Amino acid sequence: MLDAHYKIVTVAERPDIEEQIHELTSASWPAFMYENEIANENFKYLFLDFPEYQFALLDTRDDKVVAQGNSISFHWDKPIEQLPDEGWEWVLLKGIEDHRAGRAPNMQSAIQICVDRSLKGSGISREMVMAMREIGRKHAIADLVAPVRPNQKANYPLISMADYIKWTTDDGFPFDAWMRVHARLGARIISVCHQAFWVKNTIAAWEKWTGLRFKQSGEYTVAGALNPISVNIEKDLAVYCEPNVWMHHRI
Repeated sequence: MLDAHYKIVTVAERPDIEEQIHELTSASWPAFMYENEIANENFKYLFLDFPEYQFALLDTRDDKVVAQGNSISFHWDKPIEQLPDEGWEWVLLKGIEDHRAGRAPNMQSAIQICVDRSLKGSGISREMVMAMREIGRKHAIADLVAPVRPNQKANYPLISMADYIKWTTDDGFPFDAWMRVHARLGARIISVCHQAFWVKNTIAAWEKWTGLRFKQSGEYTVAGALNPISVNIEKDLAVYCEPNVWMHHRI
């Protein structure tokens, strides 16, 4: 239950909060996570075409955004179990494509939720997922899916995601805290989306983002990455392919 001074608002209701939303997002991820080509080219359309699906938690005492969520509606006419391996990138493009084609949406997908670092562990993440589901309900959508990024997987980059999602706590919920938030709200795991998010760039760029030096070709673990990155010195290329986990909420 949120304190009385907190309020959920959408960008459709308060377009003036968009700048604060971007500021919070920019402080939430490792540097390399901002270098995905699909996101950089298309993220703006969430605010242009889907403002009612972008929302924030405001502290009304100073009108400050303390958490924010992005989601998108899309059309899907196959079983949920067949959601594609491309995960996050796919659903962002699919929602934009469906909107432009005039296809009526019947699904909602989470894109991200960010919480101010000072409020981590306060239960706000749970409230934000519930707010996202409520937005879907208001638009007569019965299913919310999420290509969940299990953040604690970064502590175990050499473990496959397929194995990691089998880890549980003593009470049977997922070991990963972010997956556990979804699961405690009734979401079920559908599948691993192995190719959800790609970052490809020069070795110099990766050295700048990570503070590491890559002196030979091979696999490297870097802070914040769920999998190792692959470095090819001859091609001057380093590639990160991030797996996420499809989870499904019945709204």
